Amino acid sequence: MALAAPWDPVPPGPPADVDYIVDSEAPEDPPRRFRTLQAAIDRALRDGAGMRADGRRVIRVHPGFYEGPVFLPAEGPPMALFGAGREAVTLAARIDAQMPGREFEQRFGAGFATAHPAIRAQFARIAARERVTTGNSAVLRIERDDTIVAGMTIRNDYACDRAGAAPLGAEPDVAGRYAEGQHQAVACHVAGADRVQLSALRLESFQDTLYLQAPSQGIGRSVVSDCAIEGDVDFIFGGATAYFEQCEIRSRGLRGAKSWAVAPSTNLWMPHGFVFERCHFTHDGAEAGRDATSFLGRQWFEGVRATPYSAPNEAGYVSNFGDVNRFEAPQGRISRRCLEAVGKCTVQNSALGTHISTDTPWDDWSAGAWSPRYRPVQATAGDFLSHLGGWLQDNGLDYSDLEARDFWLRIVTCTTGIT
Repeated sequence: MALAAPWDPVPPGPPADVDYIVDSEAPEDPPRRFRTLQAAIDRALRDGAGMRADGRRVIRVHPGFYEGPVFLPAEGPPMALFGAGREAVTLAARIDAQMPGREFEQRFGAGFATAHPAIRAQFARIAARERVTTGNSAVLRIERDDTIVAGMTIRNDYACDRAGAAPLGAEPDVAGRYAEGQHQAVACHVAGADRVQLSALRLESFQDTLYLQAPSQGIGRSVVSDCAIEGDVDFIFGGATAYFEQCEIRSRGLRGAKSWAVAPSTNLWMPHGFVFERCHFTHDGAEAGRDATSFLGRQWFEGVRATPYSAPNEAGYVSNFGDVNRFEAPQGRISRRCLEAVGKCTVQNSALGTHISTDTPWDDWSAGAWSPRYRPVQATAGDFLSHLGGWLQDNGLDYSDLEARDFWLRIVTCTTGIT
């Protein structure tokens, strides 16, 4: 049975006509002209489906700087946001995963006071949290299927300078940035949506720049074309299926963090995770992360608390299969959803810079000293079965339907050593 109906995306082009115009320099003139992107989206939600065959509403964004966050909810018609170009249009905000909800409310609340009810509810939900978390730190959050976003820069301005997010005793650099810690700050978050197109964008942050989240059921597919995406730690991540074409994937060494470009958490039964075609993996030229010291990626062990992999260094450690992920030393449980978040990635017909190690392009999850979140690289389904064969049997789990030769991580027909 097919996971979803076939999708043949048409490359987005400049719209012949538009429903709404966003211009930060012009006077607001509803119901057509607005000064903020969120105001135009709110109006589209209130107006409902447009006259096009698919009901799509089209928003044109004129050159200028626009403040986020911006929410594009699942409710309402499909939308297309066309900017005047990534050099001309910037959507930005400073939001990190460890930001207290009350700080989020104080900083951005005024901009959502008169928003559409669905938007206000989304904002209130985040503001009520003790910490906003990674999944709520995005400058642009996309929940609606069939969304198109093109021709702009989306930047999370968080500078990895929250002391409370750094390890105890860590020292910042001269710019106040910490190289280690929990500094997730998403620029663009495709939050479970399907058939999303991102085109001619620049996406900027440090950790977790582009979040491609899988839906709770079904499949979430995105096409990312002609984009420049930059960051350092796991900066393209998630469980959705995504096809990247002619993109620049730029690792940043600016704050001295260890770098992994991708961190897929694709479900074991999904045929594809991230696929990169004719892309360039580059480096910003900073001292850190150069000369084969960066990784192409690692497989995100999403939600793990108690790994079933490898020999522990904690006496009495046990991890068993269960309904939830939890760890109360020395015993823990791992859910099926977490166990099956194996992560799949293919890089083909692309160019890999000298910053990426050709000997070990893929890294373990939670590498180094063993931890309850550790998982080794699993390039094939056979690696999964080899590592966990006895544990799977002990926990009554049957994965005999897996084809051991199926590749989960692949680099195919790529050039290396590109500067």
